[in-house]
Amino acid sequence: MRVEIRPAFDAAVMTAELPVRKAAAKLLLTLQQLDLPQLWSHSGLNFEKLHGMIEPVSGEQLYSLRITGSARAISCLLKGPTIVLVSLHTQHDKAYRK
Repeated sequence: MRVEIRPAFDAAVMTAELPVRKAAAKLLLTLQQLDLPQLWSHSGLNFEKLHGMIEPVSGEQLYSLRITGSARAISCLLKGPTIVLVSLHTQHDKAYRK
């Protein structure tokens, strides 16, 4: 799978604590090795649709990915398949707010 990283995600990773930065790097490596069916079924990533949440730039549906126990990446899918990492939230509950 192809991975695109938005500036907001990149900036949040760079300012995050070391364990989150390491987990984000591991996430990138994992995503590059998966195809779309594997992404949906991967138990460690906990890839799930965020109902009613749309990415403002592309208009695509948003999804959540587990980075650590508390950190989540917000992403969208584009054709290709390409996953776009839109933002990073180090507090799980805040990731799901509009």
